[in-house]
Amino acid sequence: MIHRKRRTSPSRIHYPRIFLLTMAIAFIGTTTIMLARMVLSSSPKPTPATPKVVSNVNGSLVYNIQKPPKLVYSEDLQKIVDETLKLAADKQFPTDDSISITLIDVSDPKTHTYAGYNNTMLRFPASVSKLFWLVAFLGYSEAGLIKDESAYYVDLSNMMRISDNDSASRIVDSISGTKSGKELEGKALETWINKRHQVNIFFREAGYTGIKLSVKNYPLSDGSQQPTGRDFQLWKDSSLAGGNRISTDQAARLMYEIYTKRAISETASTKIAYLLTRDLNPEAWKDEQPNSIEGFLGESLPTDIYFGSKVGYTSHSRQEVAFVRTMDDKAIYILAIFANHSAYAEDEDIFPEMSRYIFDRLNGSPPPSTSNKKHSATRKQ
Repeated sequence: MIHRKRRTSPSRIHYPRIFLLTMAIAFIGTTTIMLARMVLSSSPKPTPATPKVVSNVNGSLVYNIQKPPKLVYSEDLQKIVDETLKLAADKQFPTDDSISITLIDVSDPKTHTYAGYNNTMLRFPASVSKLFWLVAFLGYSEAGLIKDESAYYVDLSNMMRISDNDSASRIVDSISGTKSGKELEGKALETWINKRHQVNIFFREAGYTGIKLSVKNYPLSDGSQQPTGRDFQLWKDSSLAGGNRISTDQAARLMYEIYTKRAISETASTKIAYLLTRDLNPEAWKDEQPNSIEGFLGESLPTDIYFGSKVGYTSHSRQEVAFVRTMDDKAIYILAIFANHSAYAEDEDIFPEMSRYIFDRLNGSPPPSTSNKKHSATRKQ
């Protein structure tokens, strides 16, 4: 899996500050996560107080937010989702069981709304799983089960910013206390699989029903193109067989909890938001191959907004979950799209077009029917 890619009123991070921080970091060439903490030190504290990561009755570590957010279903948002699907269908993309969408509008501080399509269907997430591993890692770190978080800063940055699979492999090992290697038998294999299963329990016990996050991303630098040894045993024969599975609702929920400063803690959420922040200016990404902007949700959006995302990509799928916020707060939303079909993987226009359509609808401006064409033509020259 090669990357390319209800009512509530919690306090919110001042994301214009994160945007300015990102610009400053790009200018001075600094990549220290701690700067995100300092620049947001004056942000309001979450209300109610953020709960700590807890253990369940079996002693397994569990994500701190035990129930999904109480979002309110919106027919208006559903129309936008349906129109976005029609945009894809009109271009001959499959839209039956091949794609899932979740859209959450958080622009109203009193009522956060949602809509979706196939949004509870568990799908192959490719590198979007790395967002969940990051959250679990910080949960384990704050619980004292990872003794030296700073030793993993390079891996955390590489896992999220360039979606490096080897870095992600080491993070999975640190969470689960396992190592990849040759095949195991009997009790040794059972123990190893149970340890790797802990990352699933971490989220399942908090209402992320059926989620599977135990399989590493491939290829790795050692030449492995797919699971081997005990990883292959897990992937093929165990109760976790078949690889990772996440729904767009689950990806959007986690992004929602991050950007409302409730994922693990305010400090952890700030670190995560920092690692998700993307500069949409083409000068920042056009010479990077691969990158997480070209062919994905951020490419077609204005450059003067805050944008945070995690993409996934393989030869047969394209996925992304993103947080979008205009500087005037007119549009603030979370969008998750998972498309498990080669047609979406092979096309670099459809995700940007769907993204811009949704942005314009939520920002109150007409869809840019001509600018989409110009955007596509310019990139393909």
